[in-house]
Amino acid sequence: MDKKGAKGYWISTSTVINQELFLEYVKKVGPWLKEVGGEVFAKDTEPQGKEGTQGANLAVICEFPSMRAAVEAYESPTYQALSKLRRDSTKNATFTIMEGMDEAAKLRKAMGK
Repeated sequence: MDKKGAKGYWISTSTVINQELFLEYVKKVGPWLKEVGGEVFAKDTEPQGKEGTQGANLAVICEFPSMRAAVEAYESPTYQALSKLRRDSTKNATFTIMEGMDEAAKLRKAMGK
């Protein structure tokens, strides 16, 4: 599952419909992310939604040390409890876990191959 040097990512878009409940999620998920080695890599409250994500008012990418860490974090009982707040405070949400490029792929790209 883990390519050498490849990071894992959560990619999410949604429309926040309950700001107060969503802020409760953010307040709780931020410190927990740090505990599991994750961090918010990018966030946009005015994303340009395309192909099924039109109208989204939030896009977030979280980075983890590896794909395994990203999957384990998502599947953990702690996050499953926290994610209920996210789901209850948003609509039209997407959530994807993906693996980034490994070190060899980055090197090939840098060399123009």
